[in-house]
Amino acid sequence: MAKRWIVTAIGKDRPGIVAGVTKILYQAGCNLEDSAMSRLEGEFAIMLIFSSPAKATEERLRQAFKPLEREKLAVHLKALSAGETAAPARHGRPYVISVYGADHAGIVYKVSEALAGQQINITNVETHRSQGKGKSALYLMLLQVEVPARVTEESLAHRLQQLGKTLGVEVSLQSAEPDVL
Repeated sequence: MAKRWIVTAIGKDRPGIVAGVTKILYQAGCNLEDSAMSRLEGEFAIMLIFSSPAKATEERLRQAFKPLEREKLAVHLKALSAGETAAPARHGRPYVISVYGADHAGIVYKVSEALAGQQINITNVETHRSQGKGKSALYLMLLQVEVPARVTEESLAHRLQQLGKTLGVEVSLQSAEPDVL
């Protein structure tokens, strides 16, 4: 019976990291099922969920990843239990929230706190800080969220606009339903 795993690898960005990690999985007879990979400034981070044949023990997989550690990648491998491998149930309607404005402390915290207060589940967050014209840095945050049925789109949009004014940033809400995209 196949097992499922999650592996993370983090290290200084360079060409070949994705190839190195996925080569190990391929050679071990594993199948890559879900992934998130990104460069953050000069670092590269990978999170992969994969399945392995029964013969691929935890020790064999750890040994297979050792060469990556010698290449200065921090690697963490975790076996997933049956409960952890079940696809998460969707807990609401999908939306995308974008936040854009001058960078300052507290943007991610205040937005995520407001969403948590309404039981809105954040399923993905991406942020980027860039130097704007002049000396001020600009901040962009994109969130994918699941909005419970009890929260209307209108009330959420209004709350986000009010929060945007308080934070001095632009906030927008867009439905991510497949027929809307």
